[in-house]
Amino acid sequence: MIDAFISPASPATGDARPDAAGRVLEVDACFARCGAWAGVADIIEAAYADLLARGRRDILDRHNYELHMVLPKRRPEIPLAYASLTDSSVGVEKTRNFPLDRAYRIVHGLVGLVLEWRATDAGPAPWTIRVSRLDEAQHLAGHFFTELARRAAARGDIRIETTANDQPADAPRLDGGQADALERLISASGLEAAEEHYSALLAHYRETGNALAAAEIALKALCLYNHYGYYHESGSFADTVLPHVAALAPDENTRWNYIGNIFQGLVMIGRQDEALRVVETLAEPYLTRPELRAKMSYLLSMIHLRYAVVPNLPLAEKHILAAVDYIDAAEGDIEPDDFHFLKVFIDNGLAFLRVRQNRKAEALALCQSGFERLTAALGDARHRLHRSVLQYNAAQVYVALDQPQAALDHYAKSIAMDPYYSEYYNESANLLQGLGRYDEALTTYDQAIRYSAPYPEVYFNKAVCHSQLEQWDEALASFAYSFELNPDQPEAYLLRAEVLGVLDRDEEALADLDRVIAADEGAVSARVNRAVLRFNEASYGLALADMDCVIALEPGNAEHYENRAEIFKAIDDAERCARDMRRAGELRTAEAIAA
Repeated sequence: MIDAFISPASPATGDARPDAAGRVLEVDACFARCGAWAGVADIIEAAYADLLARGRRDILDRHNYELHMVLPKRRPEIPLAYASLTDSSVGVEKTRNFPLDRAYRIVHGLVGLVLEWRATDAGPAPWTIRVSRLDEAQHLAGHFFTELARRAAARGDIRIETTANDQPADAPRLDGGQADALERLISASGLEAAEEHYSALLAHYRETGNALAAAEIALKALCLYNHYGYYHESGSFADTVLPHVAALAPDENTRWNYIGNIFQGLVMIGRQDEALRVVETLAEPYLTRPELRAKMSYLLSMIHLRYAVVPNLPLAEKHILAAVDYIDAAEGDIEPDDFHFLKVFIDNGLAFLRVRQNRKAEALALCQSGFERLTAALGDARHRLHRSVLQYNAAQVYVALDQPQAALDHYAKSIAMDPYYSEYYNESANLLQGLGRYDEALTTYDQAIRYSAPYPEVYFNKAVCHSQLEQWDEALASFAYSFELNPDQPEAYLLRAEVLGVLDRDEEALADLDRVIAADEGAVSARVNRAVLRFNEASYGLALADMDCVIALEPGNAEHYENRAEIFKAIDDAERCARDMRRAGELRTAEAIAA
């Protein structure tokens, strides 16, 4: 929890300076004033400058990705060391959006950077970060300060304090000439200039009552944050933009481009109904060109297939088949290269539907024919990202078909085209682990870790793999870091408890099982394991309570009765022991007959 500390307003400088109580940083988290990483970027800039001056390239290199993303002015000196095709592709080549959790990985990495920076300071006094207008932060900045407070609390060497600030929330005021100059700069330099200056322009246009100009610069911010995968930040501009779509979009193609960005920013943050209304009211009545209606129908299909809380497969099929018809109708009216790509892209959406319909062979054929078509029509250089996705999707179908080696072959083909996409390695390693190829799996998990800001799943998977090799210390270290990134992982606590039990660290194992059961009283495996540990320490009453609960939850499991019978035997309750053994025998007999 973030400490509440209300003090008189002070300038938000972002400067890091030591005082008698330790280093102090004062930052402003107001999104309207400073953008997505408001307050965060100031801290990270201070960390970067200090670590660079002290020659700590090891720390900076470890956090290359996060630094590149959060310090736009430093990007020329912090090029991405491992840029995936999703990072580097632009325009029509960028056919995969970032997953929602990619932005959270950046937050994990930034918090880790600050903690490592703090650890380089030998001073005993805790650092203090005073954050003004934290209530006006957007999603990612707010998440950063929450996570920093949580992870720093375990160390006790950084305090987060919120401070009052009476300064205006808006960005610094511009006059008309300054606004025009910034508009020219953005027109000449593109989205990166918009990233730096949109806040000031948006405040200026709102102050001067120019709603259309405000919508236009808000649209640039919306597209920018959508491009980076900052979907909450992107979606926050939708209400400013939507009333002015007609004025902002002079033609169908532009309209669809804008609607697609607005849709993405809404649907990724759970505003599916609004996203659907946007497409139905601001795109469908206005699009006449078949290739644009094909794109629209594809998106409508994905709403019902991928994004809906309850998927609607018949509606998804209706829309994706309409997309197939529209793109076929566009052949000859659009450039051949565009036709081939869109045909394959839409068929890939159809393949996704076929998997959901358990028509896996059809899905696999669509992925394979799409890859062959794109390669034959466009060669190896163009649409590398989408061709890698097609191989990846084929790999996933092979996983569903229980053909792990074929899946690994296709993962390898994806990796050959997109060698720095972490998920390919993580999922390949899971397959290798399932095949008992543990050393290969560990090497592959390490590659997944190297090519991404940190995420808890890969450390959890690595912990399980170390456990298979009885590498207990390594397993516990990987579990610990996974929990540091995300403490809400019941399955991981259950598995760590097993490792701790093997090491006779029963009290720690019980603590993990207690945590699982506190989150879910019906966690059968956790209760059984806890009953075993309690039985081993002769806490028979507690063990019996767990097994009573387990049998109430799963009364048809013979093993549960056998386990409870052992407890009755230990407490010399022969009658109930015999009763449970009879019931276990009846269930075993029924199982044998059914088999």
